[in-house]
Amino acid sequence: LLEMADLPYVGCGVLASAVGMDKAVSKQLFAAAGLPQTPYQVILRRAWRAEAEIVLDRVEEALAYPMFVKPANLGSSVGISKVRNRQELAAGLDAASRYDRKLVVEQAVPQAREIEVSILGNDRPEASVPGEIIPCNEFYDYAAKYLDDRSQLLIPAPIPEELAAAARDMAVRAFRALDGAGLARVDFLLDQAGRLHLNEVNTMPGFTQASMYPKLWEASGLSLPALVTRLVELALERYAERSGG
Repeated sequence: LLEMADLPYVGCGVLASAVGMDKAVSKQLFAAAGLPQTPYQVILRRAWRAEAEIVLDRVEEALAYPMFVKPANLGSSVGISKVRNRQELAAGLDAASRYDRKLVVEQAVPQAREIEVSILGNDRPEASVPGEIIPCNEFYDYAAKYLDDRSQLLIPAPIPEELAAAARDMAVRAFRALDGAGLARVDFLLDQAGRLHLNEVNTMPGFTQASMYPKLWEASGLSLPALVTRLVELALERYAERSGG
């Protein structure tokens, strides 16, 4: 609507926002950009309902347990299940299929640490210091995000500087792969061997004073008022460029 009304706005455009929301499509772009990800499979709800045993066989041949089952187009960890066997996989696919026609099954990273980086910019995006989430539940699900305040945010993340630099570089590359603009939060999984796996890019991250996105920029030297001002400036710059100015 904002595009049709010819109005400037903060954040990614229509294409980047849509692709960022679709985990299946974004994973293809990240793979093309050479970004490391966990092994995954994409399942259509139609195929799951018509050929359940074949789908289960296919997933088990490609991936090892435990796995995460997710709707491809949903946020806030709604509809996500961690599964450890065939029975739980079937239940997870049933649950996720209530929310979307397209499902993503990912191989879990054992004992993964959750690392996040904030991105700010248009054609020359910058990355914040990384932060780490210590979830109160087994993974950072809907309850841990919104209903339980026991999860911890560690800012900056207690990781070696070379790993922090790699996370910032990968976050910028992921943002560019989506043709992002304005802002995004890039989420990684850090395995026990010290390897980063790109999890997803949130093109409109939480923006309260308690949210990770502004907290990471504050730790990087940019206050919340200055961050808001910069986001408005970026929106106006992008509008002027789109208008040929």
